[in-house]
Amino acid sequence: MHSVRFRVRVLLCAALLAACVLAPTAQAASTKSVKVMTRNLYLGADLTPAIQAQTLPQLAAAGSQIWATVQATDFPARAKVLAKEIAAESPELVGLQEAAIWRTGAPDGPPALGGTAAPNVVYDYLQTLLDELAAAGSPYVVVRKQQEADIEGPTAQGFDIRLTQQDAILAKKDKVDNGDIAWTAVGSANYPSSIQLSLPLLGGVTSVESTRGYVFADIVHKKAGNFRFVDTHLEAFSSGRRAQQAAFLATAGPAATTAQPVVLVGDLNSAPGDLAPRPAPDTTPGGLAYALLTGTFGYADTWIQANGSAPGFTSGFNELVNDADTSGLDTRIDHVLTRGAAEPSDKSLVTGTDPANRTPAGLWPSDHAGVVAKVYPNP
Repeated sequence: MHSVRFRVRVLLCAALLAACVLAPTAQAASTKSVKVMTRNLYLGADLTPAIQAQTLPQLAAAGSQIWATVQATDFPARAKVLAKEIAAESPELVGLQEAAIWRTGAPDGPPALGGTAAPNVVYDYLQTLLDELAAAGSPYVVVRKQQEADIEGPTAQGFDIRLTQQDAILAKKDKVDNGDIAWTAVGSANYPSSIQLSLPLLGGVTSVESTRGYVFADIVHKKAGNFRFVDTHLEAFSSGRRAQQAAFLATAGPAATTAQPVVLVGDLNSAPGDLAPRPAPDTTPGGLAYALLTGTFGYADTWIQANGSAPGFTSGFNELVNDADTSGLDTRIDHVLTRGAAEPSDKSLVTGTDPANRTPAGLWPSDHAGVVAKVYPNP
């Protein structure tokens, strides 16, 4: 009997000793992580009616439809629930897409057709979101932003509307202030003109550039070490151009670096296993951009690392973002990818799908969901 008790005491002591030894190791590993997020803010309307217009009156009618939808999707209200969503997860770095600026101006057409650029800012999504994050007690600072497409057109009401798209990287202000996060270099650019998509307007009388680009920062993280953080929004209207942009990003753009680990976030408009051309007559599979990044160029998908084959859908809410539930989310095109990370991600989750976190009018924060992942860039 005494022998049994002695053995039990020995085993208990050994277990306690192991716990004491292993606990600091586990704690040390956890301190090497950094929580990052990708978030498409949704520009507020579908631009397809303007792209499909064949005559000037049709273009003006499309402009009126788009402007009415932008007002109905109410970014000032959506910014409040977006800020609540971001504050709840408290990512240290955020990559934003579709940080739109909407302006109005005189009905004289875009500068490309001899008009003046509409100057009157009505909605500035980035500034509004920053203000709401501060009001929520979770302020962020802009690390870098980049202008993308800048499009202007008429409305039937006798004024022009102008959309300026932006991508941006945000950092949590308290982490910057206390020295947990800094950066040694930042940069941004548009993709080369040869791989940008030109969309014909008015039956080919004129065209508009669907300009895309990227932003990056070389992060110095107090616990997770040095790594490059890249944010991009790849082409939506051509799977071929999208794949070309992904290849450029990984071979000649900021994601080409081998000097340090890379964390790549964004709306890639490309889903795993998507073989359908998007849109026809482009014969390139819609998922090729994702396949190139995660195959040819060696990026790991943190969602798969943390969740296996779970769907993790991030896109599909309707244009008015007033879906009754989340069943409209049917594709996974928003991604957090890593290359050269010391450890696989053990946490990746979809945000922006909480039915309790909608505007008073029942609008979801965006037509996309967000993705938050814990990454481990360095050993």
